[in-house]
Amino acid sequence: MVAAALTALASPAAAAPTPLVGVGSNRCLDVTDNSNTNGALLEIWDCNGQANQAFEFTSAGELRVFNGTRCVDAYAGGTAPGTKVEIWDCNGGANQKWRLNSDGSITGVQSGLCLDVYNQGTANGTAVNLWNCNGQANQRWTQGGGNPNPSPTPTGGQTCNASPVDPQATAAARRLLCYLYSQYGNHIISGQQETNGSENEFNFIYNNTGKVPAIRGMDMCDRPGSINRAAAWWNAGGIPLFRWHVGAPATSRCNYGGTASITRTLTPGTAEYNSYIGELNEAAGALLQLQSQNVAVLWAPYHEAGGTWFWWSKEGGAQYQRLYKFQFDYFTKTKGVHNLVWLMPYNGSPDASFYPGRAYVDVGGADTYVNDRGPLTSMFNTTRNIVGTTIPIALHENGAIPDPAQLQSTGTRWVLFNTWNSNWITGQDANYLRTVYNSGYVVTRDEVPNLR
Repeated sequence: MVAAALTALASPAAAAPTPLVGVGSNRCLDVTDNSNTNGALLEIWDCNGQANQAFEFTSAGELRVFNGTRCVDAYAGGTAPGTKVEIWDCNGGANQKWRLNSDGSITGVQSGLCLDVYNQGTANGTAVNLWNCNGQANQRWTQGGGNPNPSPTPTGGQTCNASPVDPQATAAARRLLCYLYSQYGNHIISGQQETNGSENEFNFIYNNTGKVPAIRGMDMCDRPGSINRAAAWWNAGGIPLFRWHVGAPATSRCNYGGTASITRTLTPGTAEYNSYIGELNEAAGALLQLQSQNVAVLWAPYHEAGGTWFWWSKEGGAQYQRLYKFQFDYFTKTKGVHNLVWLMPYNGSPDASFYPGRAYVDVGGADTYVNDRGPLTSMFNTTRNIVGTTIPIALHENGAIPDPAQLQSTGTRWVLFNTWNSNWITGQDANYLRTVYNSGYVVTRDEVPNLR
């Protein structure tokens, strides 16, 4: 039925212009503000039968609107994922050619990318742009009048306005980021750091609680084994979290307590630079293996920022920022690693001078190792004062797990905890562990929605 309707729409002999309804949102493709001015952008909106929602394909491969007076146009001839989609005078340009596919997706002939509702959004006003074709509901369209009263969150979808700091973030990374936003202030996601591939910690938790943590913490130093475990954890419904005890450049591979000049590390031609780039290339290759399997990763580079025990923090905040930003740019722009949600991981005394800025941070974070079960409110508030009130904040490493009841009563909104390995978890009281893992406030792996 859908295919037949779309075939009719694409035909030169098609009937009058008609709405294109998003399968994921049940809202109509819409020219913003009903404007027929060149440059007006496309979005989704409640179907209303107006001319800014009536589209027709032509025999020339155009997608026209406003009674055929304007063409759908890829902004500035862009061919990269994330390119805006607008209307413009019809000019026969390659960026105004569109192909309707049998699955209901619409592909830009020049770019090979699909019309995509940003971040799988379903709310009125969600932007429509170009993105890698993936067959998901936010890239499929049907011909029809739509539902005049659509649900704001259809089954299997979610409304999310979170924008990843990597504009080319994969669909899986975007879903993971949106999920973290959805839990922030509503629940805390459980996590556990492994010991170099051992299942001891996870077996201990399961044997005492009947539950499995949602997050598996790993280290990039432990590759390739951790890469395989990350993929398996993701496919089992969990969330992989990676930190990296990367060695000081030009020393041994994981000599993270060593010393290195960050200036020399970032200066091409030095031994430190060559060593560092080699490490980055290996790590990027491992992350790209996960990206090829559609696995998203919560990535915490240069953790415990502000501490003086790791080489990356010993020269102060300004140098730390240089290193963090270099890795971000190298991974995203040079190596094409786009499956990461970037977590800024402070130590227990967050220092604003180490913060690289909102443009580089998806999620804030801090850590400490204490044996009491308090909510760590002061550390949370200090972190929030630095990273702002709009992004989730993670307890990315912890000793004792904070009491869920105290977290709620104090309004301390950690989005996740990630208990350190060995005795930090196996030494915890089993009765308390059962209380934590069976709390309605704590998310376990079986409660994570399908992010794949």
